[in-house]
Order: sequence, then structure tokens, then C-alpha cells
Amino acid sequence: MISLLEYQKNLGKRQIKAVNLIHGEEDYLVKSFLDKLREVIPLRILWGDEFSLEDFIGFISTTGMFAKEEALFIYMAEEFLKGVKNYKNLISHLERSKGKKVFFYVGYKLSDKELQKEPFLSLSKLGDIIYTGRLDKKKVRDLVKNKLQKEGISIEDSALDYLLEATSYQLMTLKVETDKLILYGKNSITLEDIKYMVLAEPELSLFDLSDGLFLKDYEKALNSINSVLMAGTHPLQVLTFLVNYTLKLYTAKTLVEDDWDVEKALLEVDVKHKFQVLNFKRYLNANSIEDLNLLLKKLYLLDIGIKIYYLEPTQALREFVIEYMLHEEGTYYSADTGDEDRGISEP
Repeated sequence: MISLLEYQKNLGKRQIKAVNLIHGEEDYLVKSFLDKLREVIPLRILWGDEFSLEDFIGFISTTGMFAKEEALFIYMAEEFLKGVKNYKNLISHLERSKGKKVFFYVGYKLSDKELQKEPFLSLSKLGDIIYTGRLDKKKVRDLVKNKLQKEGISIEDSALDYLLEATSYQLMTLKVETDKLILYGKNSITLEDIKYMVLAEPELSLFDLSDGLFLKDYEKALNSINSVLMAGTHPLQVLTFLVNYTLKLYTAKTLVEDDWDVEKALLEVDVKHKFQVLNFKRYLNANSIEDLNLLLKKLYLLDIGIKIYYLEPTQALREFVIEYMLHEEGTYYSADTGDEDRGISEP
């Protein structure tokens, strides 16, 4: 067995075996590995709950039109393997496959006992067994600090330590929380910022505002915008937050209407944290594609009003929330601007 971090070292020079089994719960490391794998071989992502053994045989038997080799990465491989009645048939086809590099990914750690049972035993004999493992605390600390530094953001040591302990050093959770900090827009993060944005949010915060806006709760939206602005959050930071959420929702809603599974659509727009996924599902249920398209247009016009026509940001943002929630015609952009028609026709 080899760790995923060790496996991906010199990946371009490594001889990738035809069949590989990856197991473990660190999704962040897997995502990072896939980014590196794409650099060395064409990659196709599959979901184990979406195809049968017959479909899989077709996948590994088909020769690519432009590439002699292709990697197939199977999320939720345990779901596919549960449906296989004849493991010998599966192994036989894998042994005869040419040009395909298959990675079965089981999203939890397999015990030694499980690895000695079929189908994992036979799969392990065909290739590498790779464990995602967990980074030690120092590496996680460096990873978070470096990510923020790349965005031009410094963080106090006490704030970083608090964040790491409160998230139990979970990489996917840390990814979501550091994304919040980047969205927050401050160049220097303090312990008070961590407590406010990540861990112990006040009664009314940016995330209460998103609830009010997307769940059409007028009172909560109005109280939240007042609370957020009074707490000193800059209006343009609030605007950036709302645009980011609305774009993600609009894209996910479009994918869902194209028959994507809702969780896969959210994964596509980088919504992965369990709490965030739960909230976004509620928002998607409460808004039509037309609602979200309209909101994007209005946010676009608000942005023009503040940045080009020098509207007072705090007042303009408050008016936007009030008027949007009341479904009234907005007064937060100039009525005689040449950009108005373009704003109505574009998100």
C-alpha cells in the first residue's frame, strides 16, 4: 500500500498500472491528485452508481479516437462493485483491457480484512493499492497559510491555530472556510475575523442575508443587511458575496434542469461542505431559473450603479435588498444610462 501523496510524486515518470484501487476519506487530496493526473493522461470521471457491469466493459473496451491511453476515475466505486455479481468476469475484462488506466475510488478507509476479500483482493493483485491518508498537522497548517498568501492575505498565528483546531484539520472543511475568508475580502485576517466569519457567526451575518434573500424571507433579509453593514462589512464585499452565490446557484440550477443530479451539479460549482450543500439545496428549491437570472441582472446593475455612477454604496445596497424583496422596480441604477439595455439582456 502506498500513500496518495507519495504515489503522485513524479507522476509523469511513473508507470501507471492498468488497475488501481484508491481508498480513504480525504476528498481534497483526491481532487488535487486528479488535477495532476489530467496533466499526464486524458482523464474521464465516472460515477459508480450510474452504470452497470455491461456499461463498464464498454468503457474499457472502447478505443479513444485521438488518444491511445485514457484514465478512468470511478467515484463511488463501492456502489458499482456492489452490483457486480460475477467478479471473475470483471477481472477477466480488466486483465484484457488495453490503453485504459482504471482508478477505483472507495471514499472511506478499507480495513486489512476488507482488502483480503473480493473484489478488493483481486483488484489489488492487478495494480496498486493507494490510501489517501491524512496530512500531518504541520503540513495542513502550511497548506492553509500558503493558500491565503497566494491570494495576498496574511493571517495571525493565533487566528490560524484557532481555525485549524475548530475544524479538526479536515481539509475539505478548511477549503470551504478559507474560501469564505478569501471572499470576505480583507488583506489581514485576525482572530476576531475567524470567530465572526467561520466559527461563531453572530446572530445575523452574511449567511443569514443569503437565507433571507434566496428563501424570500423579507424580514430576515432586511434585518441581516442592516446588521452586516452596521458591523462594518464593506458594501462591495457584500455585493461580491451575493454575486458569487447567485452565479453558483444559477449554474447549478441550469445543470439540474439538464437532468444532472443536484449534488453533482453543486459539486461542479465547488459547493461541497455538508452544511453549504444543505443550504444550496434549499435555495435551489425556492428559486426558479428565471428568479436567479433576474437576480443576476439586478446585481449587475447595482454593481454598475456603485462603480460607474458613484451611488453611495451602503444606501444603494440597502435599497437593492428592500426593492428586490418587494419585487419593485429598482432605483439603484441610473435610468438614462446606455448600459441599461445591456444589463437587461445579460446576466
